[in-house]
Amino acid sequence: MQKKDFLIIAGGLVALAIVILIVVFSFEKSPEKLGVVTDRTEYKIGETLKIKIENDLKKNICFSSCYPYYWEKKNTAGWEDYRYVDCPNSDLATYCVKPEEIKAFELTIPSVEPGIHRLAISACLECGFQESFQEEQRFYSNDFVVK
Repeated sequence: MQKKDFLIIAGGLVALAIVILIVVFSFEKSPEKLGVVTDRTEYKIGETLKIKIENDLKKNICFSSCYPYYWEKKNTAGWEDYRYVDCPNSDLATYCVKPEEIKAFELTIPSVEPGIHRLAISACLECGFQESFQEEQRFYSNDFVVK
């Protein structure tokens, strides 16, 4: 075998290996997640924050009727929840999102301290609508600034 033939065969094998890798990675499944995204990255107190929740978990998820989300503020030690009063009613699983479904809602920015914030979404997985809510997992929005 001549050197020229060897280089052609080696080049063909390298090209084939690259094509195989591209095909394998293109079929690799994206990770399951719950996407929680705000419409902007900066807000003022009293403005409307729009949030989109995209369920790629392949499971039904439901949120609390008392606390469907928590405000968190970033400080030097990490993230801190704002304190909430006790829930005056039964805490039920409501606001459910089916797999591959997208839900959106709006809320008004309350009187919180200026700084970096995020929303923590408390969720139960595969729970039934109107059943007693038990948090199984928390999902977090992107960070945003409140001025």
